Amino acid sequence: MKLIKKGTVLIVAFLALTILTLRMTGLEPQYLDLNDLRAHDMLAWPGLWVKGDLVTAPVTDWSFVRTVEHPGRDLNTVLVETRTRYLIPHSVRTVPFPRNGQLYIRSHQHRMDLQFPNDKAWTANVARDPRVRIKIGGKLYEATLVLIADRAQAIAVLGKNPEVTEKGPDGKDHVTGYNHVFRVFQRNIPEYGGDQPSPSAAGLNPEISLTLRKE
Repeated sequence: MKLIKKGTVLIVAFLALTILTLRMTGLEPQYLDLNDLRAHDMLAWPGLWVKGDLVTAPVTDWSFVRTVEHPGRDLNTVLVETRTRYLIPHSVRTVPFPRNGQLYIRSHQHRMDLQFPNDKAWTANVARDPRVRIKIGGKLYEATLVLIADRAQAIAVLGKNPEVTEKGPDGKDHVTGYNHVFRVFQRNIPEYGGDQPSPSAAGLNPEISLTLRKE
């Protein structure tokens, strides 16, 4: 019995030390070039905490995201750290869309058998708690993600139909994927950075919509 107790204490201590180390050093999501992503069914390993210098100044123009250096050549990506129910964060690497000085982030749904946002862990986390941290280059930005549930607005941001379709054996187009778009609002910045509107003023519902829009 004493050996079991000692073993349990050692395991708990080891796990606590591991978590503390990761909290201090970070564990960022994997980067894969586009060809590697396709070879891995568009999936890369997620991470935990992301590390960087916290930005406390308001950002009024996110266009600089296009020019930030990133690990590979094919995809300009950002890291999004989300909040889980068990306090250890879940972070992913995804594609940003700066448009007219505003920042949007895409989540590509390729599993149509699962209802959005539960097709991915990070979108499910955002639906429950939209507060995130975004790493762009070596900088961290505290933000709130708001889902764009309006189809026309999503098309305007993406520049294309958010639905991904393929022709089936019946000769008809079938939806095989969907690109969901989130608007980024800085958090803990007075008036969302002065020139940035709040979610309600921007015509967005601050309550995350969980409806997958398809036509």
